[in-house]
Amino acid sequence: MKRKYVLLLFVMLLASCSQVEQKKETKKVEETVNEVKETIEVTVIPKKHKEKKLQESEAKVVIDIIEKAEKQDITGSFGEPEYEIQISRDGKKETYYAWLRGEDRRGWVQHKKAMYMLNKKDTEKLLAIFPNVSEQKEDETQAGPLTEVTKKDLHITAFHIKAGDQKVNYTVRYTISQSLYNKLEKEQEYYLQVIFPEKVQKLIGAKESEKILGEKVKEGYKQYELHATVPVQGASESQLKSLETYYENYDLNILNSKKEKIGVFQNIIQIVKEYGEKMNLQR
Repeated sequence: MKRKYVLLLFVMLLASCSQVEQKKETKKVEETVNEVKETIEVTVIPKKHKEKKLQESEAKVVIDIIEKAEKQDITGSFGEPEYEIQISRDGKKETYYAWLRGEDRRGWVQHKKAMYMLNKKDTEKLLAIFPNVSEQKEDETQAGPLTEVTKKDLHITAFHIKAGDQKVNYTVRYTISQSLYNKLEKEQEYYLQVIFPEKVQKLIGAKESEKILGEKVKEGYKQYELHATVPVQGASESQLKSLETYYENYDLNILNSKKEKIGVFQNIIQIVKEYGEKMNLQR
């Protein structure tokens, strides 16, 4: 009996020691994790602006985005970078350079001599985290009211029509001048509307699309897109196909924040031929 009691006491003592050791190990792991977190720092240095040391959550997002960027086999230069990104791990510093305001909305990151491309969503995330580097000139801050828009300030560069599933999708790509950019930035809201040719009106049963809120101007971008979807009731496949191949005599209206018409662009496809990229109608 006495031997059993001593054995039981010995087992309990071993269990107690094991728990103490487990607690010590857990504490060591937690301390190690904390040390790793503390040794990772991300500093962003905008062009001609004050540097910003990112918070831990922001730093993690930036590192994740950079690590999953796709390496591209390209040559040439993007010019002076908008940002310098310094990532320090355990006292070792790596320097990256970033360009985030390309017209196609895809950012680029350079590490040493390698170039990496970001997708649009990740580019937007970085722009939201990084300091704003947009520079306004004195005359740009004095933008007048949005009263009229002409071909001088807005160039339609592409026009696409895609029909199917009893609907027609219109895409209009346009480029704006710096002057119009400043006015739209001040106006906050503007609208666009596609006007259909008579041939199309009969099939669609409407003269025009809805007034669609224009893409908000931001980050100095000059290229934007309009996407308009129009339902078509009871159209045959051949009729939808004819809609997809007929581009003549569409017009585009631009309206201010009060939905007052301030510009009319007649025969969109002709404007594309004159000012924009060549259309390829064989899709």
